[in-house]
Amino acid sequence: MDVVAFLDFDAELFAPRYRAAEQAMALLVRAGRLVGPRRGGGRVLVQTFAPQHEVLQAALFADPRRVAISELARRRLLGLPPFRALAAVEGAAAEEFVTATGLEYATTAKGALVRADTWEALGQALVDTPRPKGSRLRVEVDPPRQ
Repeated sequence: MDVVAFLDFDAELFAPRYRAAEQAMALLVRAGRLVGPRRGGGRVLVQTFAPQHEVLQAALFADPRRVAISELARRRLLGLPPFRALAAVEGAAAEEFVTATGLEYATTAKGALVRADTWEALGQALVDTPRPKGSRLRVEVDPPRQ
């Protein structure tokens, strides 16, 4: 029998990341693929205080649409991708840089998140804004665009 056990899965379900639900779902799907079908003895065990959470219900009923529908509604309401463009900027001068972009932003422990209405506007602002002298910045656009 193959078994994968997740202890304190609530840490994934309620992580302070806007992609927490989709990442938690991906972990469960990966675990399910690893152990194989139930009829073959495969088991995925999840320790949680939130058994009714949409991610766990979606995994239980093999219906990822449950997560997708609620996540899209949540992201639309909060102005997160795919409805608006988002990038993380990290480094000592991150706040100075994102302030200079003229875009909406929020500070984080490592720097700032900057948001724009479109990917084009976000990209143009990031490219056009001069970097503060002597600073190193890391810019990660989420989700990455090809």
